[in-house]
Amino acid sequence: MSQTATFKCPSCGGYLEFDPEGQRFLCPYCSASFNEDEISQQSEAKEAEAEPVVEDSATEHLRTYHCKMCGAEIVTDDTTAAARCYYCHNPVVMTDRLTDEFKPDGVIPFQLDRKAAEEKFNAYVKSKKFIDRSFFTPQQMEDFSGVYYPYWLADVEGEATFSGQGTRVSVATTPKQTVTTTRYFAVQREGKLSFRNMVRKALSKADGKLSDGIHPYDMEAVKPFAMGYLSGFLAEKRDVEAEGVQGGILEETQGYAQSLMSQKGEFNSLSGQTDYQVTNTKMKYLMLPAWVLTYKGGEKGEPYYYMMNGQTGAVCGKLPLKKSKLLLCSLLVGAAVFAALCLGGAFVW
Repeated sequence: MSQTATFKCPSCGGYLEFDPEGQRFLCPYCSASFNEDEISQQSEAKEAEAEPVVEDSATEHLRTYHCKMCGAEIVTDDTTAAARCYYCHNPVVMTDRLTDEFKPDGVIPFQLDRKAAEEKFNAYVKSKKFIDRSFFTPQQMEDFSGVYYPYWLADVEGEATFSGQGTRVSVATTPKQTVTTTRYFAVQREGKLSFRNMVRKALSKADGKLSDGIHPYDMEAVKPFAMGYLSGFLAEKRDVEAEGVQGGILEETQGYAQSLMSQKGEFNSLSGQTDYQVTNTKMKYLMLPAWVLTYKGGEKGEPYYYMMNGQTGAVCGKLPLKKSKLLLCSLLVGAAVFAALCLGGAFVW
């Protein structure tokens, strides 16, 4: 049986949840609250107790856990790192998913609690005129979930050189003629270029358009990872290794270097070749917060997704259209245009 951890209230023994609004850990039973330092010993002890899991080929995509509070079994897929017990709703952290090389280097704690996230969500949806209103019913909002997603963060340093030709054009006009002078310059540039906080998703099943759409995060808010931050939220561990994203990151830095080194500046035109040699790459594994809602609607029950940055509130998503509303509006607009044309024609005749 795989391992779980529940962060318990020192006062009453109930479970603790991280509160984004107060940036503290709260007990829903006795209302006690604790800061990061006060539960750090619990977090360190649970990390020390965690043991790496030995994969069983027969169940490599599913894992069974025991809830520490009620003893019920919790079955998860192979990337789930934090969840809730299906029976007592106790928040649990799968400690074996966060050991050794899978332990994140840092985490950005949630800044928006559920209430604030729902308010932003409702304001966003209500501003859309043709959205299916069942998308934000109270029943639907019960599935609104705070999730920590895994990402790779890269810092890349390198040396760049540029060799090319630039031109400067001047025009002199006299009463009899216009003289255009073009001067040519050999251009040589050198520089050290550093690119910081280049982010790539580390979970293959995450929707790239959605996860990219809620960036950026303020990376100044990254804190050293502690399991306690996951308590009360869902979390996923990575299944994409650093090697799987480094190639794309380095290719992107080449494009940035080309753009920076070939800027025209004081020249009217500039052409040439840029060479960028990477000298150092640092990769960090981070957990970043998001509020997520999935909705199945339409005739075929197709899924719609909504995502909100759990730190800044930035939103991205595909929302379901109410086709009947859109059709009615189109008919009304068409009728209004037709009536206006008819009325205009009557005045002409």
